[in-house]
Amino acid sequence: MSGWSWIWPSVGGTPINQGLDSEMFDRVDYPYSETFVREAIQNSLDARLDMTKPVVIRFSFHEDRLGKRGAFLRQAMEHRQRANLPVPAGWASERITWIAVEDSNTKGLLGDLKDRKGDFWGYWLNFGLSNKTGTGRGGRGIGRVTFLIASQMHTVIGLTRRFDDMALAACGMSVLKADQYGSEFKSTHAYLAESEENSIYRLHDGANFHASLVDAFRLSPYPQDANLTGLSLVIPFPHAELDEDGILAAAIDHFAPAILNGTLVVEVGVDRLDKDSIKKVAPCVSQHIKSKPIKGGTSRYLAMIEAGLAGSKSAIQLPDAKAKLSDYRDQPDAERYRLKLADGETIVFRLTFPMTKSGQTTEVGLTIVAAPTPYGKMPLDRLFREGMSLPDVRSRRPADIDLVMLIDQEPLAQYLNFCEGKAHLDLLESKEVRTKLADAGFDGINVKRLVKSLPDDLREFLTELSAEPDASVWDGYFSVPDPSSPKKKMPKPSEKDPNPDPPTAFDPPPANASAVTVDTLEDGFRLNSNDNYTKFPALADVTVAYADGSGKPPWSEYDFRFEDLEILSENCTPSFTDNRLRIQDWVSGSMVEVKGFDTRRELDIRIRTESNAPTD
Repeated sequence: MSGWSWIWPSVGGTPINQGLDSEMFDRVDYPYSETFVREAIQNSLDARLDMTKPVVIRFSFHEDRLGKRGAFLRQAMEHRQRANLPVPAGWASERITWIAVEDSNTKGLLGDLKDRKGDFWGYWLNFGLSNKTGTGRGGRGIGRVTFLIASQMHTVIGLTRRFDDMALAACGMSVLKADQYGSEFKSTHAYLAESEENSIYRLHDGANFHASLVDAFRLSPYPQDANLTGLSLVIPFPHAELDEDGILAAAIDHFAPAILNGTLVVEVGVDRLDKDSIKKVAPCVSQHIKSKPIKGGTSRYLAMIEAGLAGSKSAIQLPDAKAKLSDYRDQPDAERYRLKLADGETIVFRLTFPMTKSGQTTEVGLTIVAAPTPYGKMPLDRLFREGMSLPDVRSRRPADIDLVMLIDQEPLAQYLNFCEGKAHLDLLESKEVRTKLADAGFDGINVKRLVKSLPDDLREFLTELSAEPDASVWDGYFSVPDPSSPKKKMPKPSEKDPNPDPPTAFDPPPANASAVTVDTLEDGFRLNSNDNYTKFPALADVTVAYADGSGKPPWSEYDFRFEDLEILSENCTPSFTDNRLRIQDWVSGSMVEVKGFDTRRELDIRIRTESNAPTD
């Protein structure tokens, strides 16, 4: 047989969405070489089979003649050439590189092979949909695009043995370009399969296909070992940025707690990263860690995580998620923490509070580890949920305190999963997040706001308050007048009219009425038209940011985005660009209400209006 078929389906009248959402998974601060590792490990941890044993995930790099591997890629490459997409350089010279990503002690890709909505076809076909319940680390149904981004031909092939029925199943997908090809409008993806079958595909099956796939790409011996379950992924023609040291570094950066507590083992080439070897491997690859504070402080980073995993009986208890941590500075334990930090010690304690799910309230919490930042080093600042980092939950003012926060307890971990973005890097607040929380039975957004603000609030809580300034320190710096020195002659006062006429009184000019008045809401603001304004229609230009004490506070999309907030308007049409709200048809009776901001932060709202503005 010259090659195994790839089906490139026509879409008929179905909408298509071209692209890989690469802007979420290939950023300057978090390139795909990191998000690729995060997604692979996250998926394997969520599929853990025996909870008494670690998940083992292996990354192996290969290079060889195209040879027998061509049978699995040739038709995908033909489709790619037909779509006028670039071909990897090695293809013409009959050479191929590939990465195999394989796990063990996992369940494999489960789900009915005949059900489009099952887990198996959900993985290959249903982007943006997921059957995950929020427990675990994933749940957006989109992170697997990192495997496609990692391949120069945007292709991935997978082979799995499933724990539920012990069956072998294999599929593959390749991203192409939707367009008119002859009489057909082709889809964005082609699939390694025998034929279309209603809303799914008839897979290549049989012992010959599976054995050939394992042999060609040197995969785990699923055909020979009927008890071996898991998933093997093949990334053909990976980008050069993916290398062994980079994968080890990313695993240490983002999954150190899972490695140190024995949940995860990462094998890359001949290196094995586990709870016993991580301290030896980390210094060898630290220069490949993207986070500068962790790169410059790997040993203390691991030591802090170990201290947190050891736990603590000491705790600060908050009455609810709306409570301010600063109100509990006077507790004896709080003072003891500050004294220990001042003496250079590492402190560990629990921060607990009640949260409600489906009408039942339970006490949840997270483990806090803090230590003084060594002189000349950058402060560590990292939150972990179930062993995986959320690196964008960090302080804007880290000062000189290293901080690590560990969250493993349900239902808090599940709650925060619903608040994370698609790349699981941060905690967000939007209508979609609020809806997910409500559907899962959680009570409001306040827990997210509490956790998101902890990097700043904890540092303030653990820092001694500044003493009142002593004005007497300046007494010796200024000269004191000598009473015996000659006095300066004062000019004689001029003679004045003893009965001057009183000045003429003028009424002050009337104040200019603004076209807009502002009402403050608990989590936002409301703009109203001013009844005293007479020059409608007006243009209203409103800039919003979180106040930081400066004259012009900066804004970032990670602070908020207008499209994620709850916005109501009457008698006007607002438009949004970044943090700027613009209304060209502001008239009497107009109103705009914006809600959903972080209630722990103060808003800086600046309004510029222009009278008699055109409305078109």
